Amino acid sequence: MSSEQVDYESVPVAEKNEEQEKKPPKGFGVRHVQALLLFTSLAIGLSMRAHLSVTLVAMTSNGSENLNCTELEEGEEKIHLNTNNTLKHDVNNTLEYTRNICGNEEKTSWNIYRTYEWSKPEQEMILFAFFVGYTSMMIPIGLVAQKFGGKLPICVALAVNGVLSILTPWMPLFGGWVTVCAGRLLQGMTQAAFFPSIHSLLGKWAPLAERGRLSTYIYTGSQFGTVLAFQIAGFFAGSPLFGWPCTFWFCGVMSLVCFGLLYFFGSATPTEHPHITTEELAYITKDGNADSGTKKRKTPWKHILTSKAVWGLIASHCGSALGYLLVFTQIPMYMNKVLGVDIKRNGVYSSLPYISMYFMTLLFGYLSDFAANKKLMSVTNIRRTANSIGMFISGLFLIGFSFVSDTVTAVIILILCLGLHSGVHVGFHINHIDLAPNFAGPIMATGNMIANLSGLGVPVLVSNIIGDDATNQSKWQVLFVTFASLQFVTNLIFVIFVKGTVQDWNFYGDDGNDY
Repeated sequence: MSSEQVDYESVPVAEKNEEQEKKPPKGFGVRHVQALLLFTSLAIGLSMRAHLSVTLVAMTSNGSENLNCTELEEGEEKIHLNTNNTLKHDVNNTLEYTRNICGNEEKTSWNIYRTYEWSKPEQEMILFAFFVGYTSMMIPIGLVAQKFGGKLPICVALAVNGVLSILTPWMPLFGGWVTVCAGRLLQGMTQAAFFPSIHSLLGKWAPLAERGRLSTYIYTGSQFGTVLAFQIAGFFAGSPLFGWPCTFWFCGVMSLVCFGLLYFFGSATPTEHPHITTEELAYITKDGNADSGTKKRKTPWKHILTSKAVWGLIASHCGSALGYLLVFTQIPMYMNKVLGVDIKRNGVYSSLPYISMYFMTLLFGYLSDFAANKKLMSVTNIRRTANSIGMFISGLFLIGFSFVSDTVTAVIILILCLGLHSGVHVGFHINHIDLAPNFAGPIMATGNMIANLSGLGVPVLVSNIIGDDATNQSKWQVLFVTFASLQFVTNLIFVIFVKGTVQDWNFYGDDGNDY
């Protein structure tokens, strides 16, 4: 036995346990500020991604029908059409606003306030142009996040998305739906930065004892942003005073504000932050599995791509993405065409499941850390259990949703469906950090790219199964059962191959080791 090994074994057990059980610094730390900044960034990014599924209903001629072009009433206000098919808004004879919302021609100086005759396949192209760009840039931006840290790519994404969102209402005036697709494509390309960059930052900033809580705090930005988007889109699109372009402008301005906050107050690593205390820095870096600084490591692609555990979480990621994208992009249309929900209520009803998902994600995060810190379950079994709740049980509710005709019952089932689906956030979604905190970004980028490539099949299946017969509930049932079945199979793959411990190749490059 070497002297080095003897020296290691001579360290007192009490001293080792004291170091391992060191309590976190009291109060609101720098790591919490970083989590808040990332939460806000993700919320704004997702709001720009999400609102189009509601806004598009108002942008198209079919959407204008949902606004009841014959007559609408809101409290004491009345909206009615005159003989020229223009909309007159009169509030106590003090406000008059006239515009054409039912035809393709706009008769006011606000030329962007109009509706468009876009077919269902064209609308699907607009919705999924974002995901084409998002998928195409996933690996390149994941590598950028690995090399330069996660802050820079997110800042670029927020700045570019803000400008494009503000310009979007004018785009169809110059090139029709194709121009809108191009703008969404560019937004998707830059938003590819969010998940790999956040995972890279979590690998640096989240101590093991708080991994579940901090990660779920941040990723609830997805649900918060979606809820915000649906509420804002429903309000603006259903308002005769504002109109659908205001949704794009609001999201764009918020994105630019968030860019400024992250640029000035964010940091790629704990050691680079100018105001972090020595105590908090030691607490964050005490497990030693993640680089605390900016050490450059060559990504061990061979080990990543040959790891069964990695492919297990990628499979689950694909199944989750398919189910989530289906709900994300099609539920507003389903609720309008099958359940007969008008556009204003549509925004409210569509947002309720994401409110449920928000709170359930936080709950899963607390329960995950509690079970791990109290050693009630191994990390591996925590990931298995949470993921199965999020994929299998949630899938059962997705099937049930398609078989009810009552709006209230359908919304309650959908709330349960997405609420339980949030279990994946402490399932496969943070398993990348369990396996290799130093390479969580590239692994997330790889999985997210493959998942979103599979997600491109959503509009294909929707177009082929639903077609232009969007009011046929039996066709929607076939669609929902198909996607739930995919969730069942991919979750089983994850359960079989999941691991919850740091892999040897996480330390690839240390002392010349290439494993």
